[in-house]
Amino acid sequence: MPYIEEEKFLLMQQDFDNAKLGKEEAEKELEQIKQDLIKYKKGSKKTSILLGILIGLLAASTLYFYNRKATIAPTVDIAAIKAAEAERVLDSISSLEIVTTTSSDTPNEALGSSEESLEENIHTIKNNTNNQLIYSVQVGVFSAKKYPLISSKFLPGTITNKNGYFKYSLGLFSSLGEAKFLKKELTKIGFKDAFVASYKGGKRLKIHN
Repeated sequence: MPYIEEEKFLLMQQDFDNAKLGKEEAEKELEQIKQDLIKYKKGSKKTSILLGILIGLLAASTLYFYNRKATIAPTVDIAAIKAAEAERVLDSISSLEIVTTTSSDTPNEALGSSEESLEENIHTIKNNTNNQLIYSVQVGVFSAKKYPLISSKFLPGTITNKNGYFKYSLGLFSSLGEAKFLKKELTKIGFKDAFVASYKGGKRLKIHN
């Protein structure tokens, strides 16, 4: 066995101790790195989950408000259309053009008779319907006068002219049931868009389905 001087042995022992200490420190650093990596992965996972939740909430909110807007817009448009078409004879009593009962044999005679009695009929309607709840059925909106369309021996008809259109209605009823019955019969013969509206004191109250 070779002889090792004590001084060299001490140096070797010191080098061994230093290497052992370095190894322990390296192992500690490696373990710390592993722990940090685990924490980072957990944090990244939580961050991804939170980010996914936030994105989901944002998408749901966007979809909700989009659908709500899409639902409200048609409702407003329908209400505006109904309101525009429902403005007729009693909305502005002074602008009424009224066609009443006629026994004329031809459309031309009906037109002449209606125009001649216009002022008299306006006065009659004012007196008979003031502050009373009445119902009428609107059957059409046209771009030209078509008085003969509502000429009748038994059923009074009304016309109003607004924004260049002539709106035709049939019947002045004291009960909703009578007006709905007329609407049903008119629908059968082709007036698919007919609807019933109620009026009081010259103003429309509502549209009845």
